[in-house]
Amino acid sequence: MDKKFLIKRLPLVLVLVLLLPSCALKERFQEFKDDNLERAKVFLARLPLVKRYVSLYPPPKEFYQEVKGMVEWIKGAKVPDLYKEEQKAVLKHWEEIENLYKSKYYRRCERELKKLKPKAETLKNKLETYRETLKREAMQKYQALEQKAKEVLKTKKGEDRLKIELYLWKLRSLITLEDYDSFNKEIENAPF
Repeated sequence: MDKKFLIKRLPLVLVLVLLLPSCALKERFQEFKDDNLERAKVFLARLPLVKRYVSLYPPPKEFYQEVKGMVEWIKGAKVPDLYKEEQKAVLKHWEEIENLYKSKYYRRCERELKKLKPKAETLKNKLETYRETLKREAMQKYQALEQKAKEVLKTKKGEDRLKIELYLWKLRSLITLEDYDSFNKEIENAPF
């Protein structure tokens, strides 16, 4: 019974096995064809007498600017060692996209932007979550220290009071600047 069932299903299985890779090959062939056509158009668009007869794919300006904003944010963010490799991969991919955009390969650029956008969004979300966690922890430490400082300030006057207030101001500034390493060092050296 099992052999007959398998023999009846064998043609279906063979068709599926042969057709699925061919679908992927079709997509790759289409991309290859589109890329070569775009290269030819860009080449012709650079020739003085021919360029008015050649129309290039329209540039994805808004999409490009949207992803550029995310990448610039990622570049400016303090990235912990945990996410360094992801950041390098995103920035390398972004450089390739910038080169495509500058060279006017807009179709390929748009295709690569679609691949990069989810990666950049994921990394940005991870970094924002990490920053928020650090800030929340620092604020909790600061608030606990501030409560102790309020108790001490009730008894202190003059120069000692000023030192404590300046110390608290410095801690708040470090939190605002997101310099959590310095914050953690400073919090250990409390003047009270």
